[in-house]
Amino acid sequence: MHIEAWSFLANAITRIHDTRGNEHLSELRVLEFGAHDVNGSPRQLFNGCAEYVGVDPWPGRGVDWMGKAQDYDGKGRFDVVITAEAMEHDPDAQGQVISAWRALKPGGTLILTAAADPRLPHRCDGYQGDLAGEYYGNIDPEVLRGWLSDWVDVAITHDTNHGDVYAVAVKP
Repeated sequence: MHIEAWSFLANAITRIHDTRGNEHLSELRVLEFGAHDVNGSPRQLFNGCAEYVGVDPWPGRGVDWMGKAQDYDGKGRFDVVITAEAMEHDPDAQGQVISAWRALKPGGTLILTAAADPRLPHRCDGYQGDLAGEYYGNIDPEVLRGWLSDWVDVAITHDTNHGDVYAVAVKP
């Protein structure tokens, strides 16, 4: 994960801790889509939380449940869902938003970072060039806004210098 995405996640998570008042880290249940730790994971930002589940279609460090995000049913028990630098590698990126909705409690927060224009295509391992059969599609901030239309407190930022889109949204 590149430094700009990491910084966004760290700041967004700090705001969650600040706004939850009496809810301590030890009470949070966190779900991460795209959890295979290739070059950094937000998991370490939640050390000591009540539960942290990493979902990814590929086995590896940070993966607790192997499969597509769209197939994971969090049953409304999570406080936070994170998808960090994973949506652009999923041909059904909108399905990650739908699955996050299912997984979150009312008042739960979705935090996401993804590649957007003008970022060049890259594989899941971060290398540019031949995609080796992997899917890739930058996430358009306006399309993302549509996917989040039923959420509240939606904040979307498009960093065109680094080719990123960042978002935080709350399930009503």
